[in-house]
Amino acid sequence: MSGAALSTMWMQHRFDHVRPFAAAAQALGFQGVELSHYVGLSMVKGLEPGEITVASLHYPAPTVFHSGAVKGDKLLASPDENARSWAVRQAFRSIDYAHLMGARAVCVHLGRVEMETHLCWALEQRHRAGQAGSPIYEALKTQVLSQRAERHSPHFEAARRSLDEMAEYGARAGVRLGIENRRYLFEIPTLAEMRLLLGEHDPDVVGVWYDTGHAQVLANLGFDGQDGWLEACAERIVGVHFHDTVGGRDHLVPPVGEDSFADIAQRLPPDAIRVCEFDWYFDAAEVQAGREYLQKAGCLDSSFD
Repeated sequence: MSGAALSTMWMQHRFDHVRPFAAAAQALGFQGVELSHYVGLSMVKGLEPGEITVASLHYPAPTVFHSGAVKGDKLLASPDENARSWAVRQAFRSIDYAHLMGARAVCVHLGRVEMETHLCWALEQRHRAGQAGSPIYEALKTQVLSQRAERHSPHFEAARRSLDEMAEYGARAGVRLGIENRRYLFEIPTLAEMRLLLGEHDPDVVGVWYDTGHAQVLANLGFDGQDGWLEACAERIVGVHFHDTVGGRDHLVPPVGEDSFADIAQRLPPDAIRVCEFDWYFDAAEVQAGREYLQKAGCLDSSFD
């Protein structure tokens, strides 16, 4: 089996519990699984430490919802202190569960800047219409960046406080945190924000969870691309989500899209946790073929031991 885990993203609409999902992943050649935020408490009920190989957790797994069916990852950057503190406590639960199940790391979404997200949607629609680089596209891109800059400060400072608290807790538990680069520009962090956050934390405690598809989507839209992220963050990568991208569509099984996996593989630390984060609608044969492609590209050489 390859040194790769399969994300429970693929578990959706197939299994009601992680146990049969883990067996299916093993049959497809995966060494372990990542428990993502799609996993609720009932899906891990009765699961014993050591029963399956858990490579990583994707906060806020196992998921508990806040009022209004909001997950904790959306609240870590909330200026509402009660909401933010609740989200941090959910991170503590994920860290505790990672420690219990023998996972080395937790992937973390750090929240979002509250802005007019329909502007980001409009930018993607114009990109799909072939308008990238046109004056109207560039004007909209400037508007998105300007509004984010105007509104980002209270949310970024809240995210910063949340990360400080999670890092302290993770250090005591012996579980590393990987800050994920995100899919949408209104989410935290940007590349500049990531550099700042990494500079404030011990590399043995806080690093980057590198998502290949997220980086490529934003590169396609005209923002920081794979090279920029990897040049700035490669040495701090804790884990990787592998999936392919076409335009603004991600979580595809490679090699159908645009990601240069052989190039990415050359930049990864040897001990980075490798996770295939493929969407649920791909069948087992496609998932296995995607794993084999990534292994041939040199992406899946790590182990979880």
